[in-house]
Amino acid sequence: MKKSGFTLVEMLITISILAILLAIGVPSFKSAISNSNMISNANGMIGAFNYARTEAIKRGEPVNINQVNGDWTKGIVVWANIDAVNTMSNDEVLRVWPAFDGETTVSSTQTTFTFNATGEVNNNDVLQICDDRTGEKGMQISILISGVIFSESVTCV
Repeated sequence: MKKSGFTLVEMLITISILAILLAIGVPSFKSAISNSNMISNANGMIGAFNYARTEAIKRGEPVNINQVNGDWTKGIVVWANIDAVNTMSNDEVLRVWPAFDGETTVSSTQTTFTFNATGEVNNNDVLQICDDRTGEKGMQISILISGVIFSESVTCV
C-alpha cells in the first residue's frame, strides 16, 4: 500500500529552512525598500528643479522653487512670481510635490531657488539626501549656477 503526504519530521525541516531563509532575506529587503525610497525622493526633487527651470525658460520670466514649512522633506512648491511682490500666492502656484516618503533628511543652505528666463539659477548649492541609517549611501544633488542639475551617490554621516 502506497502512502501519500508529508511526515511531521519533513514538515518541521521544511519550516526550519523557510525560517532561516526569511531571517536572512527580510533585513536586506528592508534595506532595498529604504534605498528605493531615498532614490525616489531624490528623483522627485530633481524633477521639481527641472520643472521649475523648464517653466522659467518657457514663460520667459523667473520661476521660484521653495520648500514647504521650512523643510524640503515636507514638500516642494514651484511658483511664478506673477505680481512681482516676491510672496507666493495661491494663483501663482504652478505645481506642488508632496512630502517625502520614509525618514529622509535633506541638508541644504538654501530655502528657495529662482530660475531666470535663460534657465540659470540665482545661487548654486549642493543638497544631500539621507535617511535614518548611519553610514549608508545617500544622494547628493548639485545645482550649478548655469541651471544644470545632476546627482550622485554619497556616503551619509
